[in-house]
Amino acid sequence: MLSINDFIILFLFGSFGGFMSGYLGVGGGIIYVPVLDYFLSKYFHDTELVKAVLANSLFVIMFSAAIASYKQYKLGNLFFKEIIQTLLPGVVSVIVLQTLINKGTWYSRDVFLYFFLSMLLFVVFKMFLSKPKAIIAESTKADNYKYNITGAFAGIVTAMSGLGGGVIMTPVFTEWMKLDIKKASAISTSVILGFALVIGILNLNIIPVHKISSFQFGYILLPIALPLIIGTFLFAQMGVKTAQKSKSQTIRIIFASFASIVLLKVIYEILIIHSIL
Repeated sequence: MLSINDFIILFLFGSFGGFMSGYLGVGGGIIYVPVLDYFLSKYFHDTELVKAVLANSLFVIMFSAAIASYKQYKLGNLFFKEIIQTLLPGVVSVIVLQTLINKGTWYSRDVFLYFFLSMLLFVVFKMFLSKPKAIIAESTKADNYKYNITGAFAGIVTAMSGLGGGVIMTPVFTEWMKLDIKKASAISTSVILGFALVIGILNLNIIPVHKISSFQFGYILLPIALPLIIGTFLFAQMGVKTAQKSKSQTIRIIFASFASIVLLKVIYEILIIHSIL
């Protein structure tokens, strides 16, 4: 199914995705989705491809987020109240959207790419172009509803993009709620783990149209997912540890720069699909 070179490439991207998951608190999906789209497009097409990319990305994210969350816990960065306030509304939107995607054919690859593109544009604008604002050390009770709204929208983004929701939560926490990016990343990482676990359970009941491998569970292809997971295991904790030693502004710039690279890749894909290039 895959060559040795393919395994090495997947492992390297898994390592990079794991590091970025811990460093930025985004789950690593911003790296996994483009890589999975490339490999899975050899076996699936259109709506089936979208379902496969989402399932495999969030399957890998489940591991990267678990490792990063554990490291955050060991460092004393577990904000339980904020995590629950964000997670619960998000779980509702995740279940609704994931069910609609799994049971229908409306979510085509075109729609997926345009949605993915819009998320990347949001990230680049909020984290790269907007100026940092004053940081409030602790949110007040009046800000509780902001966690609820952020979680609900992040759940929609998670189900529709395979990104885990961190690309929305981290910018919103820092820009709207004025949290330090390190706290925002810690909260985001734990919420992402919850989303990924819920979607993983929902995906267990999916029966794909095409059976590609005997090592396939629903749309999850273990030969493709495992090299990513192994790389994630080795480097996610390193990302968290590095983030603790980095300046917040440095993390913002790296986050936005990385999103910009993926943004260009997605634009290129859209142009190719529509035969503009």
